Amino acid sequence: MRSSIIIVCIFLFICVLPDIFLYRKVILRTNRNWLKKLYWVVSVLFYLGIICLFAALPHAHSESLLQVFIWFNWLLLTIYLPKLLFSIFLGIDKAFTYLFHFRIHPFSYLGGVFACLLFIGFIYGALIGRFDVELKRVTVTCDSLPPAFDGLKIVQISDLHVGSQSPKSTFWAKEVQQINAEHPDLVVMTGDMIDNYASELNPNVVNTLSHLQAKSGKFSILGNHDYGDYSHWPTAEAKKANLDSLKQREKRMGFRLLTDEHLFITKQSDTLVIAGVQNWSKPPFHCYGNLSKAVKGTERFPFVLLLSHDPNHWMAQVVNYPNIRLMLAGHTHGMQLGINHFGIHWSPAQWMFKQWDGLYHYQNKDLYVNRGLGYIGVPLRLGMPPEITVLTLRKK
Repeated sequence: MRSSIIIVCIFLFICVLPDIFLYRKVILRTNRNWLKKLYWVVSVLFYLGIICLFAALPHAHSESLLQVFIWFNWLLLTIYLPKLLFSIFLGIDKAFTYLFHFRIHPFSYLGGVFACLLFIGFIYGALIGRFDVELKRVTVTCDSLPPAFDGLKIVQISDLHVGSQSPKSTFWAKEVQQINAEHPDLVVMTGDMIDNYASELNPNVVNTLSHLQAKSGKFSILGNHDYGDYSHWPTAEAKKANLDSLKQREKRMGFRLLTDEHLFITKQSDTLVIAGVQNWSKPPFHCYGNLSKAVKGTERFPFVLLLSHDPNHWMAQVVNYPNIRLMLAGHTHGMQLGINHFGIHWSPAQWMFKQWDGLYHYQNKDLYVNRGLGYIGVPLRLGMPPEITVLTLRKK
């Protein structure tokens, strides 16, 4: 309890600093008293909201309160980050004035422009960006692909986080229609179907996702959020019951959940192996997966398609297995924020993951990292839109 209070105090102190700085350097210099009062009324209400939210969060056992939490996160970023950015630019201007006795006015104005753009961007990301799904077409060539599977079409979805969407949302129905229009051979879901609770997969969502169609089957794996590790459970049995309920709901949707196991898909006289592991991650994420168990008995088959949620698994273990030629992952979301235009491919996600978005090659192996369809923590997508991937396998 004491540590939580200290964290809240430190957090509030960090938030207050830009407010005080901007008030002294900008607001105080205006002659509009109403603006001065409004500035602090909004700020104080915001700080009270932070305190109330931190007080309620340990007791949050409902999806509705978690919805409040993620939207407050968005509000925090939308209000605080532009203030912080503008304060940094103003601070640099003041530092030049103090050290070199001249001001760089354009720099201050530039800070104001960037702050406004960031503010507008976060609003766009919440209202439009998180629904603006990108359909990416990727071709993967491999010399060991069995000839009968040349041209195999796989649709990969990942990180749905269905609890983040409104229960009344028509989002999933639109995406199911878009996927079915591709007439895929396989549909694979690479983890994080939910945020925390199996109940997020309400009957309407289960029914909608059950209409996904694939000629040779639908397969899924578990991601770090699917285990309920980020919620408080009264007993270990309650947590297990939640996971069991998730598995049952995925089954009703027609997904074959792969938990450290593999299956064979045959076509003509050829065989393709599809394997899936439970979540394998580095700390602070929990690690449940057992790759050696998942692929045991597949050594004589030249092509294994592996589903593993965390792309860090690829270089840590997967590349050591010669017949795992393609791994499909998710998890990163592209950090839901970044730039993918004008030849720039950047996101804060690359500070945590060496492979974080798109197709990667190592020796004769490939990894594809999907940005996911949903979002977590903050309800926005800015520069890193949600994604459906259509992968076509070709024999080299």
